[in-house]
Amino acid sequence: MRRGWRWLESLALSLASLAVCAALLEAGARLWVDLQARRQEHVMDPPISRYDPRLGWFHVAGAERRVARSEFDVRLKFNKHGLRGPDRDYAPPPGVRRTLVLGDSFAEGYYVDEGQTVAAVLEGLLRRCGPHEVINAGVQGYSTDQEYLFYLHDGRRYGSRLVLLLFYSNDLRYNTSPVGSGGEAKPYFEVDDRGALVRRNDPVPPPDPSRTSRARPGAHRPVPWRGSMALRLLSSRTVDGNPPLHAVLSRLGLVEPVSREAPIELWPYGPGHAREVEEEWRRTRAILAALRAQVTADGATLALLYVPVRFEVNDAVWQLTRERYRLGRRWEVDRVFERLQEVCRDLDIPLIDPREPLRRSERSAAAYYTRDVHWNAVGNAIAAHAAEPLARAIFGCPGGESAPRR
Repeated sequence: MRRGWRWLESLALSLASLAVCAALLEAGARLWVDLQARRQEHVMDPPISRYDPRLGWFHVAGAERRVARSEFDVRLKFNKHGLRGPDRDYAPPPGVRRTLVLGDSFAEGYYVDEGQTVAAVLEGLLRRCGPHEVINAGVQGYSTDQEYLFYLHDGRRYGSRLVLLLFYSNDLRYNTSPVGSGGEAKPYFEVDDRGALVRRNDPVPPPDPSRTSRARPGAHRPVPWRGSMALRLLSSRTVDGNPPLHAVLSRLGLVEPVSREAPIELWPYGPGHAREVEEEWRRTRAILAALRAQVTADGATLALLYVPVRFEVNDAVWQLTRERYRLGRRWEVDRVFERLQEVCRDLDIPLIDPREPLRRSERSAAAYYTRDVHWNAVGNAIAAHAAEPLARAIFGCPGGESAPRR
């Protein structure tokens, strides 16, 4: 009898210890989430973006804000024209040559210090062959259609001889969408039977004042899973970092089951959804053709710098992506680049490919953040060095390429 009571006492003590540990773990998880949310609320005031009826959203001129994440802590400053970088007039100073960089967050570089952005690093490289300014016109969340419209209305005023557009694979998706990645309305184009662009959402509908947006940011708070914030954090960590473990834990009810269907942004890498993917490429090609025509008419050269998703230059990340979405053998990691290469060849647009130096870097020193999808300072520098030879050739600097890279 005594032995039975001792066993029950030990069991009760063990269960009580587990309950206390679980309670402490849950309390710690909720405290951590609360601290992160307060940190976001602190650095999100005032907003750095505003509603723009032509572009959907744009930076607030002269705005300044701290962006603090687990992997970086950056102070953003925007000049009198709402661009990241020093104040510069539209007309270049006498004897100064210019490059204009268009793109999304990879161009804006909100995740690194200003001097570590692609534009700033490229400017330093090109200044070795004479006075040079690189204008950073990157805006977080933009797609190719918004970048084209920015160039028409504002970008061409900078008098640049080289227009360098950073192209990321999700541009394909959002070039056909009336809303951006953050959920705000944006301009977009359709292509008529003659192949001409037809603008839609003109003017862009203003954002709903009752919802958070780029102009009215709010702190993101994760939703507990089964009432537990600790389980939510575990779910968020394993879903992409260890898909097999996540599958096991989801069967045990410890993490949230996730859809195995590949998201829309990944469709261009796969064999399905042919009609939707063809329409994405059709509109993207038309936008690039229109942008090239306007840049050429302005006496400048348009070039594209390809921005690979990390899985395109890191085999381990590609394998995790395949496991996460159960991608079959017909999914090809190089499919987007190769299709873009064909488009650029047809349109006579130089295409800069930084994949190999990024791949080499990923084997030793990471070029991307681990949890954030963007390049770190190393990745930005690699991209800038990849663009340097073509830029030197265009500006007639020693060491430039003998012919544009296609």
